Amino acid sequence: MQNFLDMCEIDKPVVQAGMAGGITTPEMVAAVAETGALGTIGAGYMNGPDLKNIIHSTKELTNKPFAVNVFAVNLEAWSDDAGAMQTFLETYRKTLGIAPGERSVKIQDYLAEKIDVIIEEAIPIVTTAFGVLPPEMIARLKRHDVVLIGMATTLGEASELEEAGYDAIVAQGVEAGGHRGTFDVNTYSFGSQISLHVLLQELLNTVNVPVIAAGGIYHKSQVEALLTMGASAVQIGTRFLMAAEAGTNTAYRQALIRADTHDTVITKVFSGRPARAIRNQFVDEVEASGIAPLPFPIQNQLTKPIRSVGKTKGIPDMQSLWAGQGVGAIRQEERAAEIVQSLV
Repeated sequence: MQNFLDMCEIDKPVVQAGMAGGITTPEMVAAVAETGALGTIGAGYMNGPDLKNIIHSTKELTNKPFAVNVFAVNLEAWSDDAGAMQTFLETYRKTLGIAPGERSVKIQDYLAEKIDVIIEEAIPIVTTAFGVLPPEMIARLKRHDVVLIGMATTLGEASELEEAGYDAIVAQGVEAGGHRGTFDVNTYSFGSQISLHVLLQELLNTVNVPVIAAGGIYHKSQVEALLTMGASAVQIGTRFLMAAEAGTNTAYRQALIRADTHDTVITKVFSGRPARAIRNQFVDEVEASGIAPLPFPIQNQLTKPIRSVGKTKGIPDMQSLWAGQGVGAIRQEERAAEIVQSLV
């Protein structure tokens, strides 16, 4: 089995998670890369030109390798059945001064053009969530010597990734914040509920590629224990939300500092996919409404204007405050390099 650090040409066993939505700024990705860890651009919702711009900006700040994270699913979707949820969301739109929502929603997919950009820009590492990339995309990336890392929340998912030719697998425990990589949310309505330590050991016993541990990790002692178990590295998201270089808005940062360990919940109200977030007014009210969230990414599109204005106006109760179970340990802002150094 090839050494993960050698594979990615890094010297610290820390992967900064590819958090979508503007968190992974060029400044943060480059700062992590400069420490010898693996920085990651969260490109899940980007189009090709946007991804190219952020790659160029990151390359201006570092010549170290960094990764790009994409969703391994086609996001193209259309629905004319958004009526009940849109009607419920009108209260928030009126309060925030947002135009009424449309009853039909159409979403484009940009995965193919992002793969083109990744190859054009010679990005050496790609991480994926929500499934396995199509065989033709995997073949293209492999022809250009791209290292492929996939997110898995069950042994079955990990086996699919390995069989498809992925080079490493992230074992994402139920403790992880935001959207985890669960492939089939029909079977696992709120995502696989396997804890990190159990999942990690299962994967280490079964797969023949490096395994990275993820979920609720925030302290050096955890990192040491997971590496002793056999993990090749750890992937961390929530602590990097508080990096000074991250794109996390002020209200979100304050909510992270205030939150305790028991304050997170797995919910579908923001995106239609299960994701761990700090419970707030929006979560409570939408869940209490009895109106089922529409499937991902339709629900994500419906709530996007509300979440965007929530960020602009600094209203934490109108934002998706993604956070893992380790959020209770966060008490201050740090530089990205300080976070990496404190872990290893």
